[in-house]
Amino acid sequence: MAARLVVVTGTGTGIGKTHVAEAILRTLQRSFPRVVGIKPVETGAGAGAPLDSDRLSAASSFHVKQSGYLFMPSVSPHLAARESGRQIELDVILSIVANAREESDLTLVELAGGLFSPLSPALLNVDVVRSLGADFALLVAPDRLGVLHDVLATTRAAASVGVRFNAVALVAPEIVDTSTHRNVLELKTFVSTVRFHELPRAPVEDLLTNAGLEALVREILEA
Repeated sequence: MAARLVVVTGTGTGIGKTHVAEAILRTLQRSFPRVVGIKPVETGAGAGAPLDSDRLSAASSFHVKQSGYLFMPSVSPHLAARESGRQIELDVILSIVANAREESDLTLVELAGGLFSPLSPALLNVDVVRSLGADFALLVAPDRLGVLHDVLATTRAAASVGVRFNAVALVAPEIVDTSTHRNVLELKTFVSTVRFHELPRAPVEDLLTNAGLEALVREILEA
């Protein structure tokens, strides 16, 4: 039987997807012996910061060979691939995920950039989500001014192509504004098909005991 599958994507890039994914992986280890996180497509490998794929691997209890697409430039995946003379293929991504699921009890897949970020001229992240058919799909967004538009636009556009999310996690930004901590309540009046979770900007260790993160993980376990 294939492992449970969780997909993490976002409304954009640099909003805390990997940080949230690390906390989810660490928490899920309490329920599954072999939990693995992978990122099949990653750019910015030359930026000097730790790779997201390495961070996910470190947060996993079980490890598989990270054989995805890795590019040096910090640009959109389709541009990074083009500049490298390569093309990102859906079948390759699906194969990477399938291989990880064969070896684990639960696989978490983090996608690069936002839900509608292009991977090639003919492939968007949303196409990957739709093809994977995950047990649980999570959308991450920053809890700041503008997130109402971002979440509404992303969820409605996703639904138009057959992709629906189980939950949305709003992560506190580095610099809060007057909308922070108010956006979840407002979003609930517009989107009734998903559950919303508010997460603080905190180290992973602190997130492990956060009520919002614990509620999110319970939903993943129950999906």
